[in-house]
Amino acid sequence: MSETAANPAGPPRQVSDDDTGRLDGVSKGRLFAILAIIVMFSEVVPLQYAMISAAVPKIAPSFPSAGEGISWMIVILGLTGGAVSPLIGKLSDLYGKKRMLLACSVAFLAGTVLCATTSTWSLFLVGRALQAVAFGMTAIVYGLIRDLMPRKFVPVAIGVSATGLGLSAALAPVLGGVLTDHYSWRSLFWFLAIFMLVAIPLLMAFVPETKLRVQQKLDYVGAVILGIGLAMILLYISQGENWGWGEPTAWGYAVGGVAVIGLWVVWEKRQSDPLIDLKLLTAPKVAAVLAIAFLANMIIGIQNYLTSYMAQAYQADDIHNLVMSKAAAAKGVPPEQIPAALPQMAPLFTWNDSLDYALGFSMLAMALHLALWQSIGSMVSGPLAGAWGQKSGLRRPMMAGMSLLALGMVMYVFLHNNWQVMLICGIVYGLGFGMYYAAAPNLMIEAVPQEQQGIASSMLVVAQSFGASVGVAFLSPIFTRNAFEFTALDPATGKSMTAPIAQVYTENAYVQGFWLALVAGLIGLAIAIVMKHGRTKATGGIGHLDDAPSGEAAKEAVSA
Repeated sequence: MSETAANPAGPPRQVSDDDTGRLDGVSKGRLFAILAIIVMFSEVVPLQYAMISAAVPKIAPSFPSAGEGISWMIVILGLTGGAVSPLIGKLSDLYGKKRMLLACSVAFLAGTVLCATTSTWSLFLVGRALQAVAFGMTAIVYGLIRDLMPRKFVPVAIGVSATGLGLSAALAPVLGGVLTDHYSWRSLFWFLAIFMLVAIPLLMAFVPETKLRVQQKLDYVGAVILGIGLAMILLYISQGENWGWGEPTAWGYAVGGVAVIGLWVVWEKRQSDPLIDLKLLTAPKVAAVLAIAFLANMIIGIQNYLTSYMAQAYQADDIHNLVMSKAAAAKGVPPEQIPAALPQMAPLFTWNDSLDYALGFSMLAMALHLALWQSIGSMVSGPLAGAWGQKSGLRRPMMAGMSLLALGMVMYVFLHNNWQVMLICGIVYGLGFGMYYAAAPNLMIEAVPQEQQGIASSMLVVAQSFGASVGVAFLSPIFTRNAFEFTALDPATGKSMTAPIAQVYTENAYVQGFWLALVAGLIGLAIAIVMKHGRTKATGGIGHLDDAPSGEAAKEAVSA
């Protein structure tokens, strides 16, 4: 079987399955083993998000010089990952996907060890930047599966890779909670280092290299220009609230980033070997998937941020006692007498919210009560969505995924005052998460020729990174407007004073955040409903040939 693929460096040429090293005729046991090893590398991004992002409060005291800038340990991950992913994806098309996966793995390992050992804030950020190559690894994994797996196995394999084998779903929340509750935060990085030390030899020994190579020169200038533009826009999105959205020193990054992207477009149009074919990037079937990816990850970023805060927020009585204890200490009440003084002080304080949403969980308790079951739901729905796509097209699982994500947001709006109802909301959300993450990369595989797979998948990663960053950025002004405050009456003077409590927010902040996520979900669902892409059975990589006059190759693959 062969397919006609667009060659950016010249006229179209015939590309057969043999060119990629496809493992047709290989035993199912070997296929599953190879897929399991490849999926280990797609687990790296969710693993470090699940384990590291939630541990920021425990990491901060080790770097007092960072101050409020501690958020940069998260910002730099998305910033660097979004900037380098297109270059990594293109290099995998040119020089081999396994080779690039190994190179990225070594860089990730070096960054992880640096983070685990350094006590210098600047070096810690360097380590985090090196870890950001994991974003590019995700794009490579999709291409490696497309090149190696038999066509009929690709949709389900992508579903498995997108939602994991259970390492990030089931293990990471629990393990992260155990390690941070009982050991130093550095143990999280040591776990990631050990994980990579196990994965790298397995990749080298058992996973073959794809034979596909794109015969063109790498547009280094275009890659640098695109990376700078993406980084400037991401920087504004992630830091705009701290800098002030309307400040020239802040929005200058956004304007500059858009201008640099415009320069990149002009540059690419003049290149015989562009970084990515702009006609392909703006084709309706590709643009629709990227738009849905952006909106879906707005939901994902918002949900992860809000539920983590809600689960770990101190309950109302604990905060009341803490505030009143500090007030008593400020008035000179001896420490041993403060507990007895609190009942008499309580009538002097009023609060602007009941904080019914706050669960007061530790990281481990949050994992066991919420995150574990939510993630298992996504792990189950991902492969099912891939199989569904083989039977009736990938548009339907995408519609189902966006519907479930939107439904989950509605449920969170009204059901969030105890962990049991939060668990139900999380399972619905997790099922939608798995279906989306199986459908999106599969739809991209169906939309582009295999010579463009690496760079196309990397643009999907960029769209997802942008969406998550924008979603969290939109929460900042919502939180600012809904700070949790107390009012204290001074009985001696009859005067009262009102003050906010840092990083504690009213219930209305979370409700507004979930409404925002719902809007993103409904827009994404509308795009999925009207898009023409994904209405035929998934082929495992030659669906883009439906655009050709005959489309016979795609029909042949479906029937096979």
